[in-house]
Amino acid sequence: MKRTIMSVVLVCYTSMVFSQLSDKIWLGGYSEFPGQPDFEHFQVYFGTDGPLVEGQPLAFNFESTVAVAADKYGAMLFYSNGCEVANRNHVPMPNGQNLSEGDIAELVCPWKGYIVPQGAMVLPWPGNSNQFCLLHMDASYEPQRKLKLDQLNYSVINMTLDGGLGDVIQKRMPLLTGDLGNFTAIRHGNGRDWWILTPEHNYHQWRLYLFTPAGLQEEPSQTLSNILPDCEHFGQISVNPDGDRIAVWGDCKIVIWQFNRCSGTLGPPVEYPTPAHWFNGGGVAFSKSGRYLYATDQVSLQRIDLESTQAQLDTMRFSYNSSSTDIRKVPGNSFHHLTLGPDGYIYGTVASRGRYFHVLKENDGLGIADLEFIPKGLQLPGINVRTIPHFPNFRLADMAGSLCDTLGINEEINATQVVDMEALKLYPNPVGEQIQLQWQDGNGSLGFYQIFNATGMQVLSGNLLGRQTEIVDIRVLLPGLYAIQINLKSGKYYARFIKG
Repeated sequence: MKRTIMSVVLVCYTSMVFSQLSDKIWLGGYSEFPGQPDFEHFQVYFGTDGPLVEGQPLAFNFESTVAVAADKYGAMLFYSNGCEVANRNHVPMPNGQNLSEGDIAELVCPWKGYIVPQGAMVLPWPGNSNQFCLLHMDASYEPQRKLKLDQLNYSVINMTLDGGLGDVIQKRMPLLTGDLGNFTAIRHGNGRDWWILTPEHNYHQWRLYLFTPAGLQEEPSQTLSNILPDCEHFGQISVNPDGDRIAVWGDCKIVIWQFNRCSGTLGPPVEYPTPAHWFNGGGVAFSKSGRYLYATDQVSLQRIDLESTQAQLDTMRFSYNSSSTDIRKVPGNSFHHLTLGPDGYIYGTVASRGRYFHVLKENDGLGIADLEFIPKGLQLPGINVRTIPHFPNFRLADMAGSLCDTLGINEEINATQVVDMEALKLYPNPVGEQIQLQWQDGNGSLGFYQIFNATGMQVLSGNLLGRQTEIVDIRVLLPGLYAIQINLKSGKYYARFIKG
């Protein structure tokens, strides 16, 4: 029997409309020595010119768990490290502390950050642009597996409260308890709702919830039989760009299931045994086309060609030392979790601490000579401790023409799309001391402008004087990426610029 886990009365839309989320902002960093160089928190912003990395004074440390909410323009809304929730001004939200409980939380919160990889995710509330659901996983210590995932929770954030900075109106509401695997979320085929999938530890049984405007509704669980023996350790979960395949890392095998976004049903598992030299502590990520699945075991990178009639794990050799004779080893490197970024590149963390992400830029090549792997390819201003975001695919649209295509959305939700940018022209770009503005109709108009930094914090504002061309003085701004919004009677217009 279906049951509704939670429901809320939808608030009326206000002038503050955040609409869909994007995956443009990644956060991390572990500041052991505040104020000292090379020990900073950081932000990675994925713009049209590639990732921009900046040090940021974030509200807390991150150690594996991170969730970020950014609007479709790439402006920060709020974020969490699994212990707390902070607003875009890097201040903990009202009621935003003590997200996690138990022995692990007592050890690491609030000063270190929660230590569950893929332990949190933000979803937009279907039908309510000002409200969001933060999913977050509890863990406990277990001697054999070390980290046991045992409770999936949700918290609700309303962005109309606290002057538009947001408030946690429901916190730490239990959704599912047991011996669990990593959860994920996939957009429903109607283009609006979300499937939330949480397997039990051995991945034989999957628990499903459908997230609709009414809340989280439990769906019938599904039991699937494996052929190969169960692994002792399972790890990262990954969904392909089309949302119809789910992969899970294991210490003895990689497993892939088909998924129907319309019905929410999972297909029988396809299992790929790992090689004898496989080490614990790896991850999985699909290539940008979805044809290939990459898997790691800390010291090597493997790949499965899912279109091959004899698909198997094949070693992809990437090394600082091209003369190395051991194709399994990656001297000077280690791999942990992998994530397909909004730019189509795969980014990888290391298993402990590092000031960089590895980057696999060309990840759809037929052979290793066609791939472009850049070890330590994205440098970070501070220490990153196994932290990489766990985003759903916000770019998935409805399943046009399917039985569940009932809402008439028929529109791709593109997280990297720049909206309303052509209406406002600015030059030069990059900018020195002043920006010249001209918008759609070519005429000046009374109104005002707002300038936001890359985290979404307003840093400058002023009036527009109704001239043919407006000039804005930005000498007070530090170098970096910014967005400008002009507010007129005829509407709002946006553009981004770089302050040199």
